[in-house]
Amino acid sequence: MKGFNFFTLLSVLSAITALAGTVVYLTQYSESGKLSITDQFEAIPDADSHLTNVTGLKYSVNGDIAYQWRAKSAERLISNGSITLKEPFYVGNIAEQRPWTASALKGRLSQDGEQLVLTDTVLIKDLIRQAEISTEALNINLENSEVSTPLALTLKLRSGTTHSTGMQASLKDERVELLNQVKGRYEPY
Repeated sequence: MKGFNFFTLLSVLSAITALAGTVVYLTQYSESGKLSITDQFEAIPDADSHLTNVTGLKYSVNGDIAYQWRAKSAERLISNGSITLKEPFYVGNIAEQRPWTASALKGRLSQDGEQLVLTDTVLIKDLIRQAEISTEALNINLENSEVSTPLALTLKLRSGTTHSTGMQASLKDERVELLNQVKGRYEPY
């Protein structure tokens, strides 16, 4: 009879342990995918440096400024070496003649410094004479002076408006190509 009570007690303890394990799993692991015993979790920051009011310059071979950018703040990310920018503003030249600008709420400069990606309310001015282009993302190849976006954009000129999906521009050749679903409305002036 003593053996029977021992196995009964062992079975009850096993059931309680299994129930406790199920409760811990359901409350701690099932939603997040990570087992967490503490209520608060502090993330390790991905940035190793934070700068405010930053300016970047690139000079041409003859000593003139080829392009420049500035931002309200910049953080270099440990994970991939890129630099995130807050409120970036870019000033470049078209065929080394006239300046054009691009601004956004966010940006990212590649680790090698050759690619600048602007996102979130991008506004481009004077890429085309006396024009404004608005979109949600813009890729700028700083070394090749090429600009592109795969997203929808609006091109505003004095005489009208054009909508398109996608754009590629070669600033050295002073060529802008609207890619898909191009629709416009123009008024003679």
